[in-house]
Amino acid sequence: MSTVSDILQSIEHRAERAIAQELHLMIEQVLKMRTSLVLEERNHADALLLKLDRLRDDQVVRPIGGSDAPPMPPFPPLLSLDDLLPLSPSDYEVRFFHREYGDLEDVAVVESFPLAVQLAVDRHKADPNDLTEADWTKGCGTLTVRSRQGAVLVRIEAIETPIPTVQVHVARACMALENGDHGPAQQLFTALRQAA
Repeated sequence: MSTVSDILQSIEHRAERAIAQELHLMIEQVLKMRTSLVLEERNHADALLLKLDRLRDDQVVRPIGGSDAPPMPPFPPLLSLDDLLPLSPSDYEVRFFHREYGDLEDVAVVESFPLAVQLAVDRHKADPNDLTEADWTKGCGTLTVRSRQGAVLVRIEAIETPIPTVQVHVARACMALENGDHGPAQQLFTALRQAA
């Protein structure tokens, strides 16, 4: 199996002979890969993006004289990293609490607010005296079902799914596991237990 570094080097090698449209596709491919890379590979990807952009700009023909208007770019401008991240929450968490004791009984994570509400409707044992509070602000929905005594029975709210940065030793352990070596992956967790 090819490593990410090999893939980036392959793209870089092919870029020297690529036409503008191919360079644009390569830029898109690197941007898609970038969010899942470890720091060292992300630096390589960023440098490769700069090189691909320069190579693509070198192939763009700009008219001389004529109009004072700036030339139109051959492709839409690349989005910044902030534009690539979703603006709305990616997941909703549904928490179910015990009616009498208020203990947390279960937690589920679903992909959208309607799915979260449907799950709550399916699993909550409705009582005509329960009160429902719902709100929608800044693109996020929340919903709370309370007993008549005010105890929370169901709570739905948006959660931000963290995008962790994969550390080098974790990436190496995963690659070793893919190649059949279980030792480094096991050491990741035994080291944590020994430190605790």
